[in-house]
Amino acid sequence: MKCAKCGAEIRPGCVYCSNCGQEAQIVTEINILEDDLLRSMLDEESEKTKETVSAEDKCRKSSESSDTKQAERGRKQKKSREQKKKQLRMLIILLIVLAAACLTAGGILRYQRANSAAYQLKRAQEAFDQKNYTSALDYVNRALQLEDGSEDALLLQGQIYQMMKEDDQAETILLKVIDQNPDCTEAYESLLELYDENGSYEQILALKEKTTNPEILSLFDTYLVETPVIDVKSGTYKEFQEVKLSVKGKSLEIYYTLDGSIPTKKDTLYEDVVSIEKQGKTTLTAVAMDKNGRYSEPVSAQYDIELDAPDVPVVSPDGGRFTEASSVTVTVPKGVTVYYTWNDTAPSKKSSKYTGPIEIPEGNNILSLIAVDENGLSSEVLKCNYIYYPSNGI
Repeated sequence: MKCAKCGAEIRPGCVYCSNCGQEAQIVTEINILEDDLLRSMLDEESEKTKETVSAEDKCRKSSESSDTKQAERGRKQKKSREQKKKQLRMLIILLIVLAAACLTAGGILRYQRANSAAYQLKRAQEAFDQKNYTSALDYVNRALQLEDGSEDALLLQGQIYQMMKEDDQAETILLKVIDQNPDCTEAYESLLELYDENGSYEQILALKEKTTNPEILSLFDTYLVETPVIDVKSGTYKEFQEVKLSVKGKSLEIYYTLDGSIPTKKDTLYEDVVSIEKQGKTTLTAVAMDKNGRYSEPVSAQYDIELDAPDVPVVSPDGGRFTEASSVTVTVPKGVTVYYTWNDTAPSKKSSKYTGPIEIPEGNNILSLIAVDENGLSSEVLKCNYIYYPSNGI
């Protein structure tokens, strides 16, 4: 008989299993087979259960490991996101601080620039170079508000007005610069260009009188042409003069005046000679003009004409009593004309002109004569008394 618990053989007569101590039970072979089969089935089921449990444990452990890893990744991602958010907040704060600093610095810089004459002048020059004259004028006016009387700003302001064809404004400002600094070459250059464009010859000459600086005087050589030469010097003369004018440049024209004014092309064009045909003082002024309308410096000469009047006429006979018909002969010098009257009035150019012996009229008469030279000057009046009565009439 076998033990129902462990299957060991139980010796006959024993009531307990000597192997496991289980109370002996009477078990048939069939029961034993059934028990073995059942035990085998149970063992297989147990193995399957173990395998299932093992698989489930593996799945569970794998799932738990995956969940753990996923949780760890989540924690890391969360931590990374929090770090990124923190960094982003720090970056935003930094950007805000930088922006505020830039705005503050920009505001300070704009304020400094707005109140800096040097900066305004620099911007004015930049705009001027770009031919934006309106903006340039705004900037330079601002510079002058910040630094009144600035020579550089005034000079640029004058040049801006010149480019804007505001000639009067440009002239006034550039002359102001020269008054402040008589050696400002740029101001002279700008004014010379302005006067040359407008044909303002007199202004060029007046401007030249403002300086003795050799460097500045050399600027005028470009704008002034050769000065005419007058062949008769200033002085006092006893006769009228014929004056010749000349220049070396064949393309130059000469204009002149006789009243001391500075000539222009509207005055008398010199062609042959200038006749000084007036007693007293006459001032001859001449300039040369080139094909571009530029004038030379004026040249002048003053003539004081003091002509001698002709002598009184020489007559024969120069008066007396006559009983016979007689005549009066007058000696007339070259260039002189003699006029006479018989009625004791002063003769003039409208009186009788002497052309030959004058018959003495009957009676007591006064012959009055004057001599007039070719310059129109008259001698004193010569009076002669002629008494003629025929002898047969007494």
